[in-house]
Amino acid sequence: MSYEVELFRGGDQTPVRRVPLEPVLRRFFESQLDQALSGAVIQLLFLPEPEPGPAVSLENTGGFSVANLRPRYGHVQVRVLLNDELLYQHPHPVSELLGRALRDTLRELAPDERHWGFGLHGPNFDHGPLVRPVPEMEHGVHIEVGAHRGRIFDLEELPPPDPPLSTLAALGADATPSPGKPIAVVLGKSMYASFTETHPFSTEVEEGGFLAGRVYRDAAAPDRHLIELTAMIPAQRTGASMLSFTFTGESFLSVGELLAVRRQGEELVGWYHTHLFAAGRGLGLSSVDVRLHRSTFQRPWQVAALVNISRGARVLRFYCRDDARGMMLAPYWTVP
Repeated sequence: MSYEVELFRGGDQTPVRRVPLEPVLRRFFESQLDQALSGAVIQLLFLPEPEPGPAVSLENTGGFSVANLRPRYGHVQVRVLLNDELLYQHPHPVSELLGRALRDTLRELAPDERHWGFGLHGPNFDHGPLVRPVPEMEHGVHIEVGAHRGRIFDLEELPPPDPPLSTLAALGADATPSPGKPIAVVLGKSMYASFTETHPFSTEVEEGGFLAGRVYRDAAAPDRHLIELTAMIPAQRTGASMLSFTFTGESFLSVGELLAVRRQGEELVGWYHTHLFAAGRGLGLSSVDVRLHRSTFQRPWQVAALVNISRGARVLRFYCRDDARGMMLAPYWTVP
């Protein structure tokens, strides 16, 4: 891997220095995978797919605003191998990955600087131009052109009724959630075993599906929702690519029909999917996963389950919405 990263500082994107990419990524993945990677091979496949958002995507990481100045290659597929064993494999938006990996380097160079850009140098990159982001205007006037007519009527979605009250004890869990956690999840031991042992997940491609269950407000803390999971339903007719796993309209219709046939008072309470690498300290939902959840599962109580699969072992985690950080870990309990 013979790539370098050229760093640019400030709003005018002044060149600062070039740094080799390989040691930057090695240090980053050592911290995320919780193991030394001396002798590991880090394989990168840069893809000519635009990053989500503006043409030059900005990713706020650790207080830094980091712009990819070669936006033609907006995604990268990363593989980390050690002694021929695959430790990690996942796609990333380029600015997300490098924004996080370069955090310490940028802090050492100029701890007070908050605006940075980077341009990759290496195979396929040196033939394309650097594209600097359009500077933000501090003073401007927004002028709307054209005549405006008043609306004859408005359509507003009626809010759904509040879920019924319950408690963790009533759902079979002898526990008290930590303060500040807006969601608590309860699932049966058989369903937990399906996630962590028995369900035939693929070890070659990531898979996903829907979570069915019932929603309650916590009688002890009405701002908190309790999610009682009742079924994991593999998704049918999903969309998939090297970059993402997506649900189609047909997959939602299929699960809706199934819940109607079951007649158990269940709702679509979220979704699940797999990652084919170990559950490291900093490797939870990817930014692609977060965008899928927040754009598709918009009820505040809908959750995302993540199953990490590596070396025959599985780790299950749940996540819920967090308006400040996108998503946060949600506590869960197993019951008989």
